[in-house]
Amino acid sequence: MAPFMIAITGGTGSGKSTLAEALHARLRQRGCAIVTEDNYYLPRTDHTPPVVGWSNERVEREINFDDPATKDMAMFRQHLVSLRGGRAVLQPVYDFATHERLAGRTLKITPEAFVIVEGVHVLSDPGFAECFDLSVYVDAPADIRLIRRLRRDRDERGRDIERTVGQYLTFVRDAHERFTEPAKSICDLVISESGEPVCDGSGPDQAAIDALVAPVWKRLGELGALD
Repeated sequence: MAPFMIAITGGTGSGKSTLAEALHARLRQRGCAIVTEDNYYLPRTDHTPPVVGWSNERVEREINFDDPATKDMAMFRQHLVSLRGGRAVLQPVYDFATHERLAGRTLKITPEAFVIVEGVHVLSDPGFAECFDLSVYVDAPADIRLIRRLRRDRDERGRDIERTVGQYLTFVRDAHERFTEPAKSICDLVISESGEPVCDGSGPDQAAIDALVAPVWKRLGELGALD
């Protein structure tokens, strides 16, 4: 039996990863795999131009990581088709601290009853929509998304404010409007995420997470996916 494929997309810092992880936790006992699109970023050797030997600061100044051209979208699509067909895939593993794929490291993704696919470019190509049974867009205000990105880059990726703001103004804002936001018009479900519980830096509480998951859970029920 083919897995039920769920796409979760939205801008950087929108709350899509929080939704994907919470939904995965609820579906785990039924059988659920999760695919993170960020792992499909190209290795340094495959960028145009190749960025081998460049400092992280130079890479971030000159490479637009918010453009899907910086990812192996052909491999990504091939993996989606394989998972939908019930075949396991070996997902690459990407390290944001070094802007590089980890050599010799892959993550085996086995198709379960549900497969959640999360990322900013999951539906940048509208043709990818045919791979999914349910598509969800998480919509959050631009200022909330920027605050979250600042905190994430500082806490998880060791970047200072100037580097993150420089990337945002040079690449992220424009790329969001060109590649990510248009998916909102083709998604089955759009969830508005106000972001208030996150503004104090504490992260979303359980009530906020439950509110984020609730419309997706309701739609899964309506589609008979939880029977």
